[in-house]
Amino acid sequence: MDERRNRMDDARFDEEIAAEVLPLNRDLTLPENEKPRTGREEEAHIHERKQDYAGIGKVTGIAAVILAALSLFILPVFFGGAAVVLGFIARRLGARSLGNWAIGLGAVSIIISLIFAPFF
Repeated sequence: MDERRNRMDDARFDEEIAAEVLPLNRDLTLPENEKPRTGREEEAHIHERKQDYAGIGKVTGIAAVILAALSLFILPVFFGGAAVVLGFIARRLGARSLGNWAIGLGAVSIIISLIFAPFF
């Protein structure tokens, strides 16, 4: 057990552990240009990030609605499922109405195809 503990404490032990969450220096301190944020600074940062994702959410929502409309005519289960998934992603990124429409149309397309599949 002591041998393993010494290996874990060794500075040469290189293991990737969530480096993408917070960039830390080798000694596990914040970089010089990064300082801890106060409550208001954190709210402002979150608002800026939401503004950055607004355009991405709109594009994702439009793509989801296009897939949902396409699913009404071609491969309803495949395109409808993709539209539902992209719709949820679009809602998460801020395009709530486009996401809701994509989810609704995709689900309706899947349900209609499952109802009429036995007849064809």
